Amino acid sequence: MYKNRPKTIGTVIERLFNDLGLYERYKRSEIIASWKDIVGEQVARVSTAERVVGKRLFVHVNDSAWRHELHLRKKEIIYKVNRFIGLTAIEDIKFH
Repeated sequence: MYKNRPKTIGTVIERLFNDLGLYERYKRSEIIASWKDIVGEQVARVSTAERVVGKRLFVHVNDSAWRHELHLRKKEIIYKVNRFIGLTAIEDIKFH
């Protein structure tokens, strides 16, 4: 009888990243790759998540009206981002 059950490759990779101290960096990279899934198609059409520095996400927004709208929804977007990746990795967003 097996002592350990088989694990998915995703579980193994996440555990490896965690053991190497890279888990949070890995999860932050998911934000960039999954921006459309996080904020929805409409917002993703006018914005692009570019990079994460520390706990700040930098997002390029195509026009000033949308930049203002997203700034007003900043707390909501931070919540969605952190919920999506499953940890509190983002504390601020810089829309530019």
